[in-house]
Amino acid sequence: MSRLHLLILWVLALGAGIYYFNSKDVPDSINTKADLDIGSNLVPGDLVETVDSFTVKSDDGEVTLKKLEKEWVVADKADFPASNDSVSRVFDALRNAKVAQSVVASDEYYDRFELDPETGDGEKPTVITLRKNGKETTSVYLGKTRESTGGTSGSAGRFVRLSNDDSGVYVVQEGFGFLNTNSENWINKALTPLEEGVVKMEVSAPNDDTFKPWVVSRATVQDDLIIEGLEEKEETKTNETATLKNIFAGATFMELVSEEDYKERANEKATRQLKATDSAGSTFLITVTPEKEKEEEKEDKDSGDPAKPAAAPSVNYLVSIEILNGPTKPEPLGENPSVQEKAVYAERVNNLADVSASVNRMRRAYEGRYFLVSKASIGSLTKNRGEFIQPKKEKKKPVTVATPPIAVPTPGTNKPNSPPPLITRPKDGDKEKPKIEAVTPPIQVPPIPKKPEAKDELGIGDAPDPVEKPKVGEDQEKE
Repeated sequence: MSRLHLLILWVLALGAGIYYFNSKDVPDSINTKADLDIGSNLVPGDLVETVDSFTVKSDDGEVTLKKLEKEWVVADKADFPASNDSVSRVFDALRNAKVAQSVVASDEYYDRFELDPETGDGEKPTVITLRKNGKETTSVYLGKTRESTGGTSGSAGRFVRLSNDDSGVYVVQEGFGFLNTNSENWINKALTPLEEGVVKMEVSAPNDDTFKPWVVSRATVQDDLIIEGLEEKEETKTNETATLKNIFAGATFMELVSEEDYKERANEKATRQLKATDSAGSTFLITVTPEKEKEEEKEDKDSGDPAKPAAAPSVNYLVSIEILNGPTKPEPLGENPSVQEKAVYAERVNNLADVSASVNRMRRAYEGRYFLVSKASIGSLTKNRGEFIQPKKEKKKPVTVATPPIAVPTPGTNKPNSPPPLITRPKDGDKEKPKIEAVTPPIQVPPIPKKPEAKDELGIGDAPDPVEKPKVGEDQEKE
């Protein structure tokens, strides 16, 4: 073989080697670095801020949310308003997801990190697909959790990859464990008609002739609701009607119910209808229908076991809302309005546009839908008229306590510069009180016996008489 042939073979071998190492079939482990550096944002911040639609997909299902007129809605629930907290949590997690470690790997290694959506063996990743103006921008694949190696059990991050980055796999500290694909968990479950405060409520039962309709009303939201059409000896139980003032304040629903489910579950014979007007002039027609009694509850009731007390049925209600009229312009003020009337009028005028927008959102969200609501939220609407009425209490006359008049000296009766009247003591005080003396009885001392006569030493004459000692008793008496 000539040197020329040998040179040609070397050139061909070198070209084949270069082609081989640059081919896509070779693992990327020969690369030295991934595209994103440690500490970099997984998703650019400007992209997160401009996203107008995203989808979350996993083995359990798929849910899509989109922005509609500056409001996030759940597309899988006929564009029902989404929970702002749930949407914000996704974007906050994407903003805070920073690269903690990079692993150079090609697609043939994705299955090892549970990042291959087409794998048939291992766990498939959860995928967040971000869109802008209807076009897909990127997809974030969430793989297996990276276990901690620091001696304590727990998560040390999660393996992720990007659809537009095939340079490697990344580890981020954000776990995204809150994600799910159940559309019921993404909707806003607040039920807030009459948020401006109800001023009139008319309750009727279209399918029950035995029900007596009742109406409550008040002039302003600061007043008590009063039953209309009271007889002379009747009055309103204001403590009962107080529960109607904020009947939907803080109310939530448990489930969105389809029309087919409503027809199957509703006990329409016991339906109640509420026509309510709020302080902004909006009028709502709210229908409240209890659920049918479940079969297992019927069996427990029919068993008749005296040893087993019958449990109270857990009644839930199916609610539908129709908006009959939006907010109305406030009536012009009369002559000499009060300061409070001026303030209320100015507030209604200034808030009219915002209230109108809120009512329009309610119309899109509520009309044509059925909501499953607990009895605790709207139980007051199911009461009868008599439960809000009591016999009028007679007003008792006020009891007065009369104090006898106190004699006051008439001015001018006393002489000038005369001393004030003396305080006289009772007559018994004039008597002298007996003195108290302590007397000690005399002490009796026995007499000293007399000695026989004695003579002097010489035997002449009598001995001198002894000196007499005074008696103790006598001295004491003299003292």
